[in-house]
Amino acid sequence: MHLQFRSFRTRILALVVGLLVLVQGAVLLSVHVANLGSARRHVDEALELTAAAFRRSLRTREEILVERARLLSSDFAFKQVVATDDRATILSALENHRARVRADVMMVLAPSGEAIADTLHRERGGGRSLPSLVEEAKQHEYGEASAIQLLDRIPFQLAIVPFFDPEPSAWIVIGFRIDDAFARLLQQETGTHVTLMRRQHDAWEVYSSTLPEALRRALAAGLSTRPAAEREIVDVALSGDDYVSWIAPLDDPGAELFAVLQRSLDEALEPFLRLRTVLILVFSAGILLSLGAVAWIANRVTRPVAELARGALRIEGGNYVDPVRVDQDDELGALAASFNAMMKGLKERDQARDLLGRVVAPQIAEELLAREIELGGEERQVTVLFADIRGFTSRAEREDPQRLVQILNLFLTALSTAIDRHGGVVEEYMGDGAKAIFGAPVGHADDPLRAVRAALALRDALPAVNAEIAALGAEPLQIGIGVHSAEVIAGRMGSLSRLKYTVVGDGVNVASRLEGLTRRYGVPVLVSRDTREATPGIAFREIDLVSLRGRDAPVALFEPLGPEDALPDTLRRIAALHPEALEHFRARRWERAIGAFEELSRLEQPSPLYAFYLERIARLRADPPGTDWDGRFGPDPG
Repeated sequence: MHLQFRSFRTRILALVVGLLVLVQGAVLLSVHVANLGSARRHVDEALELTAAAFRRSLRTREEILVERARLLSSDFAFKQVVATDDRATILSALENHRARVRADVMMVLAPSGEAIADTLHRERGGGRSLPSLVEEAKQHEYGEASAIQLLDRIPFQLAIVPFFDPEPSAWIVIGFRIDDAFARLLQQETGTHVTLMRRQHDAWEVYSSTLPEALRRALAAGLSTRPAAEREIVDVALSGDDYVSWIAPLDDPGAELFAVLQRSLDEALEPFLRLRTVLILVFSAGILLSLGAVAWIANRVTRPVAELARGALRIEGGNYVDPVRVDQDDELGALAASFNAMMKGLKERDQARDLLGRVVAPQIAEELLAREIELGGEERQVTVLFADIRGFTSRAEREDPQRLVQILNLFLTALSTAIDRHGGVVEEYMGDGAKAIFGAPVGHADDPLRAVRAALALRDALPAVNAEIAALGAEPLQIGIGVHSAEVIAGRMGSLSRLKYTVVGDGVNVASRLEGLTRRYGVPVLVSRDTREATPGIAFREIDLVSLRGRDAPVALFEPLGPEDALPDTLRRIAALHPEALEHFRARRWERAIGAFEELSRLEQPSPLYAFYLERIARLRADPPGTDWDGRFGPDPG
């Protein structure tokens, strides 16, 4: 038995060592291939960084040039010099300023672009012209421009600004030479060779470079057959070495100037070749050490299994924080990594569920997560509630933004609390208000009653909210709430990549319009007859009959006053007198209606509703309605 066990270990040893040889060989090959790719990416990234540094250096020099040119343009003494129209005097002043600001060239140009004075040609005033630079400056908002151009076959970075005396009367040009010194400075910063070249037809000419002279000639020859009209990274062979080169045109398209930034690929590969040698040594040592490691692995094989079992128990207890720890690069290690990935996925799922429950109502979150994602809806009998802050738009224009957010959060918190406590769902926050659903995705037999109670709860919570708003030093809120019960389409709508659970239909529009009508009558809550008839135990007063757009029959509006068994005496008196006043009004018994509404106004102070009716009676008496008038008001404004 003992001998058989040893034979099994020998086979395991042979298998492990053989697999180790294959795996390490594959790893070595992969590392070699990856190193080659990494070296190339490293060089490409270095060139991109150098290109950015090159562009940044040009921009910095451009800013310096423009600033120094502006300084001279605003110099009063220089304005007096230019006013003399004496070229020698102007040239002397230019030369002094050029030496002071360490520029390589300065010019004063006529408005047409011809040189009046040029420090590169002291012996003559005219002859040079920079029409493209002048034209570009004319197109600029402040009359300033910069470009890289050849002057006497030498590249210069130039900046031009207008000269005011006091109106624009000339141009001031200042420039730095782009030479070997500039290239060497950039090479010191980035470790990259920098070459400035010009292409004429198929021939390339080097102006400045950090390359040795022999490599400069090789670069010009190597690019002679390669188009370079676009920014690109290419390989160029120079004297047997491969150079990765970034080629991009500079500003002056007519001169066909190009910047060429280069790094040696062979130099970049040196550290990776050294790494390959180290890996080969490690590979050889690993083969020798594997013989002893197999026995240790066999003895420790049960430890990861036990760790996985403990991890499963932690997950069962809801602990997704502590991962299993198995420091092995084998199947058990891979299993542990998969186990930890599963644990992370479960944690992210719970976090997503929790986050979704914060973004939308928990009922909607459960509906969205319960089934496979698909678009569609179903007919549902629901009660829709719209709530809004009156006058919020004008308030937002004059209110401090931070305080406005505090006010809005106080109101929306009270609104959400009222909806949640009565089994509704806040489907959507809409700026200063919200849309809530009672009956979807989870329905109740008394959803209309729940919606009306939620509206009354929000109405009754408003004084406490306004007290907190007053503590902030702001004006109190007035709100409007519209409630309507109807059959709608409820379901997931949108697209497969971005969807929401919502309800659509005419009933939703009616609820929104009822909320808007609360402003007309000065009451906080309006419900439709459909909702009122499905709401036992609540006292209502009928507000009006209105014509809604798109509907032939008038819609009856009701205001819920509160629970019938807990109504204050004043509201009981109002609820008893109100139907009689409304009957007089609709029967055109104007004097009796006026007396009834005035009595109601004395009971309810202030009373925007009864003031509205008294004003309405005055208009109807001045302009009597037709014989077919049934007391309705409309159409509504929405």
